[in-house]
Amino acid sequence: MYNDPTANSTQLVRYHLHLSPTLEEAQLIAARTLLTEQGFVVDQLTSDEAVVASAQGADPDWGPVREGFRQFGGTIAHINTAE
Repeated sequence: MYNDPTANSTQLVRYHLHLSPTLEEAQLIAARTLLTEQGFVVDQLTSDEAVVASAQGADPDWGPVREGFRQFGGTIAHINTAE
């Protein structure tokens, strides 16, 4: 059986988001809602970081996520892929 590596380029990728300033409980609820609405699976969410997963063939569009965080008083200081 031959597996064509180009047949399905979708893979699960985990991202580590560093949040600033630390988020309060209401902001954490809003963050979880925002991230799931943008198609992410939330693995971990604390007051200063989030680990999310995405099953996409390309890098996610972080613009709407950053804007959503800004609207409820938080920011994403840094995003990197999680190992």
